Amino acid sequence: MTGDIFIDIVAPVKKLPMWDSDVEAESVKMLPGGSALNQGRHLHALGTRVRFFGAVGDDTLGRSLVQQVAGQGFPTETMKMFSNLPSSVCIVLSGPSDRAFVSCYSTTDAFTARDLQEQADRLDGCTHFHLGGYFNMKGLQSRDFTEFVRSLKSSSMTISMNTQCDAAGHWCGEGNHLEEFLPHVDLLFVNISEGEHLCSALCHEGDRSINALPLALCKRFPNTTVVVTQGEHGCTVYRHGMQSIYVPTKPAVRIVDATGCGDAFIAGFLSSWLAQATAPNTDAERKALIEACGRGHAVASVCLAREGACVEPVRPRDLE
Repeated sequence: MTGDIFIDIVAPVKKLPMWDSDVEAESVKMLPGGSALNQGRHLHALGTRVRFFGAVGDDTLGRSLVQQVAGQGFPTETMKMFSNLPSSVCIVLSGPSDRAFVSCYSTTDAFTARDLQEQADRLDGCTHFHLGGYFNMKGLQSRDFTEFVRSLKSSSMTISMNTQCDAAGHWCGEGNHLEEFLPHVDLLFVNISEGEHLCSALCHEGDRSINALPLALCKRFPNTTVVVTQGEHGCTVYRHGMQSIYVPTKPAVRIVDATGCGDAFIAGFLSSWLAQATAPNTDAERKALIEACGRGHAVASVCLAREGACVEPVRPRDLE
């Protein structure tokens, strides 16, 4: 899998600081972050073999992150360190009712298809390729990356991705890259807001009501299965020509921090779905999708009861 890596600097504050002023934080923590890295660490901890391709800077923050996740048993040998760039960092000011962010996208922007091609031999034996945090990876929004993924599909790999929020507000990638890329994607994970924005950007005809938007996205990309997460209301799976599948989630026993629950869901889903090879449009596939959603909900519920997006990844014993 590949995607974004961030060092999260998290400071809980009661109010945001003004210019030329200071606000006290109860603590300041440095945590490994990034949608893709969170997903990869959960997925690996759940028992799926993972090879992770991403980048940090060869600086104090980058080396610290690699050391921390490696200490948890996560494989880091395919992570790249850019010697001439600072690591991508997200400063999170977390208040009682809202949050604010300051982000540096240096190494996430710099990582390109060439960095993947240089290690293509490390993908030998892999059966699935996942891209996490698409909109944070400008360097992968290119024809070269599309061709790279096309070659993986030709070798019988399945492909999945999640988009994250598009901070630029375009929702179609650099040079409308997403339009050429999505036809090669087997599984697309979005939340409701992301799904609505993608439909508005990519689907130019048909019913524009909120309930019809996932179906419009599936009609536009008929070979892609779309999993729409709905927080406490569960999730729904859509594909063109297939009856939609709604899978509710159980009420949360304990709520501490919703940050990272979407990443945990994706990891849980993939850990189940990848273990089941089923033919499309069969009862077996429908059963596998329902089980994968249930596993995703279970992993997300554990994450919901913890502080931080992925301070410690969820392990099978946590689901017992």
